[in-house]
Amino acid sequence: MSYDPAIVGYYGKIAETWAADNYPIELDYPEVGGLKFDATDEEDGRSWDVKGSMTNGVRPTLKFWEDQHRTLGREDGGYVLVWYRAEGRKIAVVSSRSILAGELEIKNWTNPGKTHYRNHSSEAHIQSV
Repeated sequence: MSYDPAIVGYYGKIAETWAADNYPIELDYPEVGGLKFDATDEEDGRSWDVKGSMTNGVRPTLKFWEDQHRTLGREDGGYVLVWYRAEGRKIAVVSSRSILAGELEIKNWTNPGKTHYRNHSSEAHIQSV
């Protein structure tokens, strides 16, 4: 499967919904420090971001943004990571886990380039966590 931002966004939204159904988070897209995240912890109000990775036909990677990672770490927030297979217009979740941002050390930050809409922050792609 080739990279198509519209398809990636479509499956990403399904992964977010799956995460909210399977973890104690609410998809309310909170803003923290001027940055948007996907969800709020239903128990303690911490912010969470959902990261999905397709496993069929492409190299499964997760994309992180340095400014979001730094803010989540400072606020004791975290990530719900979802690996899935695309099956038509649906997904089949292969595995998932949650991790606090402060427990995830990322060292391979790179510049996404001036044409990217998030060119104000570095990005990192990692294969597994």
